[in-house]
Amino acid sequence: MTKQMERILIVDDDVEVRDLLKDQIFRPTQYEVLEARDGVEGVAMVEKRKPDLIYIDLVMPGLTGKDMLVAIKSRQYTGPIIVGVKRGSEKDAIEAFRFGATDYITKPIREAEMMSVVQRALADVRLRKERDGLTEKLRQSNIELEARIKELTTLATLGQTLTAMRGLDGMFDAVLAGALAVSGADYATLLLQEPNSTDLILRAGKNLTLVMQEKLGEPMRDELAKLVMTSQQPLVVEGDGLKRFKLSRDILATVYAPMVVNGKAIGVLTVGNHRRKKGFEDRLGEVINTLADYAAIAIVNARLFNALEQRAKSLEAAYNTLKLRDQKISSGVFVPLGQMQETLASLANIPKLSPQLSTQLLDLTQKAEQMRALIGQLTSTDSTPL
Repeated sequence: MTKQMERILIVDDDVEVRDLLKDQIFRPTQYEVLEARDGVEGVAMVEKRKPDLIYIDLVMPGLTGKDMLVAIKSRQYTGPIIVGVKRGSEKDAIEAFRFGATDYITKPIREAEMMSVVQRALADVRLRKERDGLTEKLRQSNIELEARIKELTTLATLGQTLTAMRGLDGMFDAVLAGALAVSGADYATLLLQEPNSTDLILRAGKNLTLVMQEKLGEPMRDELAKLVMTSQQPLVVEGDGLKRFKLSRDILATVYAPMVVNGKAIGVLTVGNHRRKKGFEDRLGEVINTLADYAAIAIVNARLFNALEQRAKSLEAAYNTLKLRDQKISSGVFVPLGQMQETLASLANIPKLSPQLSTQLLDLTQKAEQMRALIGQLTSTDSTPL
């Protein structure tokens, strides 16, 4: 990076003095030199060009050097100001300090003395610029640090929220809201690959255009999404790079992040800008990718939970069916069987039965008991919950 030359403004009504300073002392190859013939022109030059250092002749017609000092100080100029005074008039220089001068040089000007004064003054300028530069870097670092903390806090909170969620619709909404929060994007979408299918379905979106809203729930033909699903790497694209892909002309910048679980991509989380003409930093791809990983795990867990819930409902329905069957068996078999057993018992108490008839009654009674025990055993086993 080329170092910018320091800018020096010479304000003197004497053209010979200006030429001396410009051509011999402040050599054009070392400094950017500006000239003004009087105080009025000098004040205008200060406002327009913002010099690093100013040399002012105190004695000038019209707006004097002292008047110019007052004028530029009222405009919050903070750089060094060197005043030129005639030899023997040093008291004027002392008075000039009250108006904002930082150093003085006696006329006629001697090169070595002038360079010494200038280098001393510019050393302070360079130190101040370095300090201001470091302060600005620190400010920017603090801003970036605050942004990173916000991102990490959002991701951590969202991760905990998603882990506890079971409903897919609420989960989709939380993921998209989190993506917009960490990216500052205009819109966000969630494309999911349905089980046993290669189609990517636009399952949810936030701040979508009317065209995109009409495509909710439908398969999407998105080359970028397929590329990201295959590579399993996040992608940040903007400007001319988007023209290669068949995306909406309204999209100015976008981030695609794959949703991967156990080495398999199940969908793509995207954010983008279609209103703001602003791109995304490359690092945002990793942030959205982290969010996509959380979302992928949560979605798979939710699908498993829903499948188990359906399985539990099926088992409960089967259990209720068996229970109803047992009730039917009890009412349809046990009652008549019990009546038959009572009849057999009454017949067995009849006096003077023949031995053959008594034997038959006993055999029927035993078979009735065996039948009751067998049916009881079957209903008790089959009706046990799985």
